[in-house]
This record gives sequence, structure tokens and C-alpha cells, in this order.
Amino acid sequence: LGDVYKRQMYKAKNIDTDKALQAIEAYRLRKEYDYDRDLYGLKKYYAGIQAGLDFAESLFKCANYEKEKVGGNR
Repeated sequence: LGDVYKRQMYKAKNIDTDKALQAIEAYRLRKEYDYDRDLYGLKKYYAGIQAGLDFAESLFKCANYEKEKVGGNR
């Protein structure tokens, strides 16, 4: 196992550092984009839940109003 690690370290000495830095930056930008996309989707999901709850609440308020003011038995 130690020999494998040493061989990998030896291969790493021949890396183009400019390309490595570009790859790191590209990875960071991609992760930032993924995070923003996921956060946007999550916000939209919860906004949809909130809208559904608001709609349900309005239905119950309307039904209570009709029951109290109009005299319906629903």
C-alpha cells in the first residue's frame, strides 16, 4: 500500500499547476452554481407549500363566514 501511495505522489510532481488551478476554480464555480440552483428550487418548493396553505386557509375562513353570517350548515 505504501508503494502505491509513493507512486501516486511521484506522478503528481508532473502536474501542470496552471491547469490544476483552473480546474479548482471551475469546480468551485460549478458548485456555487449548483448551490444557487438547488436553493432556488427549494425556495420555490416552500413558496408553493405556503401558497397551498394560504389557499386552504382562505377556504376554511370562507366556510366559517358562511356558517356564521349566512347560516349555512356545511
